Amino acid sequence: VKVKEPIAPEYRLIRKEQLLFTYFHFASDRELTLAMIENGSVCLAYETVEKADHSLPLLIPMSEVAGRMAIQEGARFLEKPQGGKGILPGGVPGVKPAKVLILGGGIVGSNAAQMAAGLGADVTIADINLSRLRYLSETLPKNVKTLYASEVRLKKELPDVDLVVGSVLIPGDKAPHLITRDIAIDQGGCFETSHPTTHSEPTYVVDGIVHYAVANIPGAVPYTSTLALTNATLPYVIALANKGWRKACKEDPALALGLNVVEGKVVYRAIADVFGLKYEQLNLE
Repeated sequence: VKVKEPIAPEYRLIRKEQLLFTYFHFASDRELTLAMIENGSVCLAYETVEKADHSLPLLIPMSEVAGRMAIQEGARFLEKPQGGKGILPGGVPGVKPAKVLILGGGIVGSNAAQMAAGLGADVTIADINLSRLRYLSETLPKNVKTLYASEVRLKKELPDVDLVVGSVLIPGDKAPHLITRDIAIDQGGCFETSHPTTHSEPTYVVDGIVHYAVANIPGAVPYTSTLALTNATLPYVIALANKGWRKACKEDPALALGLNVVEGKVVYRAIADVFGLKYEQLNLE
C-alpha cells in the first residue's frame, strides 16, 4: 500500500503477482505503465475505484484537499512578490475582488469554489453537466455563479479572469485541454501550456501567465492528507488483506474497477487507448 505511484528506482523491487494498491495515474506516464506490465504485478489504482453512482471514493478526499489548496496557492501566487498581478482575492471596500474561474464542477471544483467564495472573490464555476450546475447553484454561496462550459463562453470569460483553476477529470484518462495556448497535472492538466511541477519549484510563466501545476498538491499538507486518505482507503485495505484481491474485487464491483494492470495485461480500457496497447477484459472467476 502506497500513497503515490512507484518511482523508477522502485520498479525493480516489485515482484510478479505482487499487489500494489495506490494512486497510479497511468494515463499520464507511459514509462510507469510499461514497467508495471513488464514486472507482472497487480496494480489496483485508487483513482479508478468507482461506485455505481460514478463517485470515486478514494479520489474524493484528495480532491477535497486539492480543491481547497488550489485557492490557497492561487491567492499566494496572485501576490506581486510571487510573480502575480498583485490582487487580493476578496478585494476591500471600494476595490473589486478578484475574478476566479473554476473549470469543472466536481469535488475539486466545488471545494475550490467554496474556498474562493469564502475569501470574497467573484467566482464562476463552469461545467457541461446542467444537473450538476443546478445543484451547485443551489448549494454554493451566492457569490458563486454557474456557467455552461461552451468554447464560446469560456473565451468570453478568460480575458477578465485573474485566477483559473482547472479541475476536470476523466477517470483513468488524461484530462482534456479545455484552454489552448491561443486563448489563454497528475492526469496531464486541462491547459495546453501545463506541465507538471514540484513543491520546490511550483510555478513557471508562459505568455505572462503564472502557471502552478504541482502534480501532488495534497503533499503540501501531509498530516491532513494522510488522515483524510486513510479514512477512505482502510476498509478496502482490510478487505484485500482478508480476502485476497481476486475475491475482494469479485465481491465489490467498485473495487474491481480499480484494477488497471494485472499480471502483464492492461485491463482498464482508457489506459490501453491512451498508449495504443492491447486491452484485455479481466475474468475474476
